[in-house]
Amino acid sequence: AGNGSPVPADEPTPENPESAQAPEPAPALPPADWTRRVLTVTVTDFQGAYVPDLEPQDFRLYVDGVAQRIVYFNTGRREPVSLGLVVDGSGSMRAKRGPARHALQGFIEQIKRGDEVFLEQFSHQLTLLQDFTDSRMLLAQAITQLRPLGGTALHDAIVDSLHRVKRGRHQKKALVVISDGYDTASLTPLADMLDAARRSGVLIYTIGIGNPHSYLGDRRRIMIGRFAMLPNQGVERVDVKALRQISTQTGGKHFLLNTADDHGLRDTLAQATRTISQELHAQYSIGYAVREAGGTHRVRVETDRDDVVVRAQQARVE
Repeated sequence: AGNGSPVPADEPTPENPESAQAPEPAPALPPADWTRRVLTVTVTDFQGAYVPDLEPQDFRLYVDGVAQRIVYFNTGRREPVSLGLVVDGSGSMRAKRGPARHALQGFIEQIKRGDEVFLEQFSHQLTLLQDFTDSRMLLAQAITQLRPLGGTALHDAIVDSLHRVKRGRHQKKALVVISDGYDTASLTPLADMLDAARRSGVLIYTIGIGNPHSYLGDRRRIMIGRFAMLPNQGVERVDVKALRQISTQTGGKHFLLNTADDHGLRDTLAQATRTISQELHAQYSIGYAVREAGGTHRVRVETDRDDVVVRAQQARVE
């Protein structure tokens, strides 16, 4: 286990023997008309510490309630990451530029050998500041180019960034999105963006910067051309619900940097960047084989242990 090679598996058993049908046979090496899907799975104890010593036989994987054979298994300790850093550069982030830059610098410091990282900024459009690189120097230089301006096309930016990170050379792929969570300029609806995210299999971590209790006043949008402007653009607001939804549905995690807490902001920031980096290199990659099929499929991963918590993508669009 842990070497990324196909593994043998016992005959699968249905989740509910009385009602669930037996899974289709999926050999360790899928035939040509089968496709291997790989999920990234995070396992922690109840205190949040990562559990690194599980084996393939410790996991149970179900698609639409039907048990699947595990045909691939790898641990994050030996698996590099293709990572995209996507930062909100809209006008509403002007006052939050300092924490955003500190967050990006924190990720640069956490880069592991073999990782590749790109940096993008978005407002009403997406700008690539640095393509995939393992150079901390190039990424640090790119951070100095951040300039807050314009509306917020958050959904569009995530969809475009998914396309870029999918071109990464490593199997494990993730995005870290730093934003206040308010979308004012996207052409892509929220539901379509979430579908694209689930289909990609990319982990999305979100870092919200702002005060979740800030008064928003009248939140009706003011249309200027095709762009929408929210009143009170200067307040320290953050849409925690939207950002948490994005991360939860893709198997990632949400972090809040509360700007109302000046004393604890830097500590929270350091903890968020450290936690994401540690998590990306402590996860399991678990593969199963499926015949090509359209639609949305519910994927659930469990373990036989009752002292751990398992987190993975909630649904997958094939």
